[in-house]
Amino acid sequence: MTLLDEVDPRLQPVLRAEWERRRGERVEGLPCDVTVVLAGHRAAGKTSLLPHVAKALSRVGVDLDQELVRRHGRDIKEWVEADLRDFRSAERAVFNSLPTGLVVSVGGGFLSNHAELLRGCLTVEVPISFETYVERLENDPTRGRLRPELSLEEELREIYSEREFRHAAARPLSLIDFMLKLVRGRRARRVVTLPPHQPVDVFAWRARHAGAELLEIRSDLHPPEMDLLAASRALPLLVARRTPTLPDAWRVLATLIDEPLEGQATPAMVRSFHSERPLRTHDALALWDHVAPGSRVKHVEPLGSPSDFPRLLETQRALIERFGAESVTVLATGPLALPFRAVLAQRNALDYLALDRAWVAAPGQRLLADAVREARFAQVDGRTRRLGILGGSLGHSRSPRLHQQPFDRIELPVDAPLGELLAALLPHYRGFAVTNPFKKPVAQWLSSELAAVNTLTRGQQTWSADNSDVAGAEAVLEVLAPNGAVTVLGDGGVTEAVRLAASKRHLQLTVLTRATLTPEPVRGPVVWTWPPEVEVPEALRFEGARVAVVSYGAGARRIAREIERRGGEAVRLGPRWFIAQARRQRVLWESAS
Repeated sequence: MTLLDEVDPRLQPVLRAEWERRRGERVEGLPCDVTVVLAGHRAAGKTSLLPHVAKALSRVGVDLDQELVRRHGRDIKEWVEADLRDFRSAERAVFNSLPTGLVVSVGGGFLSNHAELLRGCLTVEVPISFETYVERLENDPTRGRLRPELSLEEELREIYSEREFRHAAARPLSLIDFMLKLVRGRRARRVVTLPPHQPVDVFAWRARHAGAELLEIRSDLHPPEMDLLAASRALPLLVARRTPTLPDAWRVLATLIDEPLEGQATPAMVRSFHSERPLRTHDALALWDHVAPGSRVKHVEPLGSPSDFPRLLETQRALIERFGAESVTVLATGPLALPFRAVLAQRNALDYLALDRAWVAAPGQRLLADAVREARFAQVDGRTRRLGILGGSLGHSRSPRLHQQPFDRIELPVDAPLGELLAALLPHYRGFAVTNPFKKPVAQWLSSELAAVNTLTRGQQTWSADNSDVAGAEAVLEVLAPNGAVTVLGDGGVTEAVRLAASKRHLQLTVLTRATLTPEPVRGPVVWTWPPEVEVPEALRFEGARVAVVSYGAGARRIAREIERRGGEAVRLGPRWFIAQARRQRVLWESAS
């Protein structure tokens, strides 16, 4: 029998298959000196799970009740009924005497009576329903009575209710979340910040359903009278003090409190420093000299020059060495920061993300959806496997859904220093899709023979350039214009792909731009390459023209309506183009060094 069988034979097949595939691997991000504690109600099955969890972690398992019997020679049932206070005292003493790094299953009252002893441990709650709890205890004569003055039914109901409340207050990790941690390895916890002027409970539930794991509440964004109780039921709260004080009600509900670097630390605190300028690693580390090892730390800097990114990686490495892998978060900010934040997130404790494109808490944040997709589908095999798409407006891009994960949407300003950026990302990404407005600038930076580039593949020393859009254009022309001539509207990067595809098929090509359009109607096969947001001259008219729309989604629908308004027949070939070029990209990226 395996851990999965012990927990629930009906667990989703994907999780079961992944568990069976990876259960023999080393669990990442769980320091060997951190004790794993299996806690929960009596009769939940902690003792049965113990050997399976210990085996999965390659650790020694200890049943605390059995250890109490071994050391004191007393029967647990008789001890509890004779002197419960003495039993609890011995329970504390034996637990405190155990070496760190074990897997320990504790008795049913441990979590509700000794929660403070579990600080620094990874506490996992083994669940049990009230009905199963009653059924098991009514049929188990080895369990001691805790309140003999009550009927057994009344005792069980009272004890279960009281301990449920105390367990919730202790905030242990659920067993399913713990299993996912084992299966998927260590990753940063996903944090989403509550924007100003948002209904807090509605936003919190949206964020939870989208995959967030912590909700950050910043005191500089919200009034102190805001009620956080409903939000705390949706997600654990990370309350960040960005004003002189925090409301006491917020502190009570917080799972973590983010305090500035100065001041006294507490166990449930993240110490944070936000620099106004990039720092040398030596200077950054000096700021943290007085903070005790093991503290949770958050270090934020502007990215600065992309070529300086190794400095931030070195700062992260040194802080992890000092404070531990589960305690360090290093963030970059700025208009070029997104891909670098994605790389840092691979070793961070927390990953600060944007729920949607409407509002970001800091420039450079990734979308929550991209981080969730990465966690679900990323394949890690010892090589750098990151992919991404570079462009100016990527909200509707379908590339992340189609390609292997992790795949980042990297929106850049039009004046981004592409050469410096791509050189800095060469060690960390194995390929990029390139879209408007960067297809021609990237080709120029690489001195490519191609006039426009839409695919970059990592080589030994630099990027290899390709235009997989040619495969997409060939797929479109095969349907639209098997022979003869074709007209292209627009003269951007897409047109270069159509030009090369038309040359391969020996088609006569005419390119019309907004400057060269005439009142004469456009006839025959046409490829529309203008983006949906481009203003089209009113003089454009079609007569007997089949016009290929090579966009997709809402933008393609707008273009199709515009074509039909001007007398043409819109032919929706965007998916055909996209799939053909994506297949070509996949082949290229698989060859990446």
